[in-house]
Amino acid sequence: MSGKVLLLIVAVALLVVTPRFCQAGTPVRLRINTLHGIENARGAVLDAGLGPAQVSVTASSEHNGRPYLVPDALLADGLAHGATILSSSFSGWNYLYDSVGYRKLVDSGVVHVYAYEPRRTQPLQAPPPAAFVTVNRLGGESGGGIEFGVASDYMRGRGGSGTASGVTSQVAGLMACLKYRHPSWNWFDVKAALRATASNYATGYDPARHGYGSIEYHAADALVDAEKLPLFGPAAVVRRLPGGRFVFLVNAFRQKRRFSDVLFLFPSRPRPLLKELTLAEIGAMGGRHLFSSYLRRQSGVFTYRLSPGESACFVWFTQDGNGRYSRMEAYSILGPFTAPMTGG
Repeated sequence: MSGKVLLLIVAVALLVVTPRFCQAGTPVRLRINTLHGIENARGAVLDAGLGPAQVSVTASSEHNGRPYLVPDALLADGLAHGATILSSSFSGWNYLYDSVGYRKLVDSGVVHVYAYEPRRTQPLQAPPPAAFVTVNRLGGESGGGIEFGVASDYMRGRGGSGTASGVTSQVAGLMACLKYRHPSWNWFDVKAALRATASNYATGYDPARHGYGSIEYHAADALVDAEKLPLFGPAAVVRRLPGGRFVFLVNAFRQKRRFSDVLFLFPSRPRPLLKELTLAEIGAMGGRHLFSSYLRRQSGVFTYRLSPGESACFVWFTQDGNGRYSRMEAYSILGPFTAPMTGG
């Protein structure tokens, strides 16, 4: 065989093989706030077919949670060690933490996977968090603001656990694997893929049944193009002020497909619609456009005042560049609210 023919064979082989290797990215570093979660996270990485060379899992606390790092200290520790995903088993989740930590996490390109064990009942309309991921085992506590539930024997491998702490670390390990296998995805894309393949996606987010339900790692891994992942609306909460004024705190779900977050007013409460919508469809339901963030990619605050005596519901959507709007989940529908007849 001549040298030229051999070189041609090698070149063709590289063209065939190289794309398989190009799908993987640089190592992903996961930092965990308790030693007892390490085994579950590392087991999950092995269950996903990867190892420490692809996903590094290390503890921020040397003595099984002592010293125990609060969220800001854990973020600082993670950034100091090059981590882009954090996992912790704090015992007091509150849906407002998403707003408190949103900018800190998003500006650093970090996601925080948090054990869902709230000390007090969360509002039923609390949205699943944008910058955090809230996880509990199936059979454990569920409620407003939870994102996923995971079966104790999920994947029937090394990462399974019967505790909230364990399944939280397991999910963090699997998310790190998805980020490694899909390096062009951001953490919002990883969350979108898991949400779209979780057990409750078809019937809609349900706080009584662990939010989007039990995840499907392998189905999420089979997805390829972030621009084709389903759109998810922002995590938005509203505060009512005197005089018919409403202040919205909006944490954008900044997946790559997102172009804008959009607020619509409805004269009465619309029913949830579990499909992506067009402007014409929203208008046919009675929706009136109030506000678009367009290319603003940060969390935002928006204020609106109802006319005296006016009743309305508000719905936040995410819109992509082709004019498609995210589906209308129950937690996206805020209200109905009625303004007083006078301005007082």
